[in-house]
Amino acid sequence: MKTNEVFENGSDLNVGSIMYDSRKNCPGSIFFAMKGKINDGHRFIDQAIENGAVCIVYTDEIEQKKEGIEYIRVEDATKAYVSFCNAYYGHPLDQMNVIGITGTNGKTTIAWILRALIAHFTGCGYIGTMGYTYDGNILDSSLNLTTPKSDELFRIGKEMLEHGCTSLVMEASSEGLLTNRLDEVTFSTAVFNNLTGDHFDIHGDMESYFQAKCLLFKKLSDDGKAIINIDDAYGRRLYDMVDHKKITYAIDSEADYRAVNIRLYDDHSEFDLICEGKTYPITTNMPARFNICNLLAVIAVMHENGYALEDFLPLLQKCEPTPGRCQMIDCGQDFHVVVDFAFTPNSFDKVFDFAESITEKGSRIIAVFGASGDRDHKRRPGTAKIADARADEVILTYDDPSTEDMMGILKEMETYFKRVKPQIILDRKDAIDRAVDMAKKGDTILLLGKGSDRFFLIDRKRVPWMSDEKAAEEAILRKLDKKC
Repeated sequence: MKTNEVFENGSDLNVGSIMYDSRKNCPGSIFFAMKGKINDGHRFIDQAIENGAVCIVYTDEIEQKKEGIEYIRVEDATKAYVSFCNAYYGHPLDQMNVIGITGTNGKTTIAWILRALIAHFTGCGYIGTMGYTYDGNILDSSLNLTTPKSDELFRIGKEMLEHGCTSLVMEASSEGLLTNRLDEVTFSTAVFNNLTGDHFDIHGDMESYFQAKCLLFKKLSDDGKAIINIDDAYGRRLYDMVDHKKITYAIDSEADYRAVNIRLYDDHSEFDLICEGKTYPITTNMPARFNICNLLAVIAVMHENGYALEDFLPLLQKCEPTPGRCQMIDCGQDFHVVVDFAFTPNSFDKVFDFAESITEKGSRIIAVFGASGDRDHKRRPGTAKIADARADEVILTYDDPSTEDMMGILKEMETYFKRVKPQIILDRKDAIDRAVDMAKKGDTILLLGKGSDRFFLIDRKRVPWMSDEKAAEEAILRKLDKKC
């Protein structure tokens, strides 16, 4: 692509690729000197040139410029990067029906089920915490970010278009919204599921966190739709702020889409959907009350995007399971094992609600979890205190230490317990083995924090991990063999 196709002060220089990391060899590329929370891209311009950059887009004055290199000065290198990436890949998301999901909890489940439902009718892609897919199989789970950087986002969009996708369901993180990654994306539908305390390391306080989430609704098309959970206090605030068409869903409040007469079981749920004055009885393989709320969001999006309730409601009987989200591990054992991504106090509360609903009277809840490093430290006392109040046994174990010392994190976590005396088992597989060995008939094991992740973040690098699901399956099968 020629630089003058995007920049008024560009030339007919043709750049063959986009360099995001100045340390990687990328001949004939364009490099954007973006300013981040930690690093300033201007410091790496010389390194970028050494590794093949032929064009530099920058904001601060450069004293010494190298011959044979094109320099383009802009007001904001980050916004310029987003615009160039979009143009480079042919504005792919402009050619798709893009649905955005935001909120603290439930984004992945809502987006995953939506993609699977829409795919029954037309080609549909997913981008989010688990990576991306357009056929149900995760094609790349190494994107590192719930909302990927622009080079990846628009590259993936182009790939999806080429594979016949007409719709895209995206998780929209508050950080992604705040750091301009979605600046050139127009959404037909935006969903707000809930807001609870999290990401204070990024936003500082709840109000800033909420305002970041609200940015998604400013990216709606003129005829776009805002779908809002009004059981949530922040959802009710958002409802009063949005200028677009507003659709509501709820369990405890009157809403356009409401679930009543909820019956919860360990392997499925039943409820009545009230919509447009009619009642629709629904049975779904999704357990837990919080998943009823997630399904209401799914139903609202589907119906408001033109799909008839009669055509897709029957599909909810067998929703495609969301990996690592309230995932039941069943290898024939006589106790429950649940893998869940929960890592915030609010999500802990919800998964413990579910655990209590399926655990036999007189049996125990055994919780296995840790805490990530370099993130919001306020999560640690919150999750520990909930486990202390609601679990019978706790094993503290490895999570994502990043640049912190994992044992130091666990020792800190230990201080928040008053009722339960937690075991500390650093190796996560050993911790899961121990929980399975402890479990008796009717008990429930909660494996929390990693979900479907197949990696640990260590020194900001991904190190392979077999996954909680695989570790649990191996432990259960070993235990059953011992019984035999």
